[in-house]
Amino acid sequence: MTTDKKLIPNGTITPNVLYDFVFPYLFEGELKCLLYICRRTYGFHKERDRISLSQFVCGIRSHDGNKLDGGAGISRPTAIEALKILSESGLVNKIKTPKGDMYGINLDCGIDSDKSNKIIQKIRWLRDLTRTGKAALPRQVKLFNPQKKGKLVNKI
Repeated sequence: MTTDKKLIPNGTITPNVLYDFVFPYLFEGELKCLLYICRRTYGFHKERDRISLSQFVCGIRSHDGNKLDGGAGISRPTAIEALKILSESGLVNKIKTPKGDMYGINLDCGIDSDKSNKIIQKIRWLRDLTRTGKAALPRQVKLFNPQKKGKLVNKI
């Protein structure tokens, strides 16, 4: 007697507004964070959910150690930058609470093309600002070498 396990269809509803107006313009880290927020909210029939940074990076484990999900599959710096861009653009609603940040998706972004265009423009502007901000930092010219006590080592 064989028992064939059939795949039971299940899934998370992702709003079409995101596919039509937002996803084509997002970078990979931003897209992964947005999809993870969709999973943690709409996948569990919630409007918003408390999601920690470690959940975005490493996923969630149960109390007995079983892995429940793999998170967004991105590094910590990428998650920080992506969440900052998504929340400051208005695409993701971030609510700070004493127990952690709550995230929800702003679905008003694609109701008309003007709102979605403004959000996409703001995402691009924030992305450029982050890049130029990092590039504009002064380069460290002299580094302290702990092996040579008190001496500075020039590095170009």
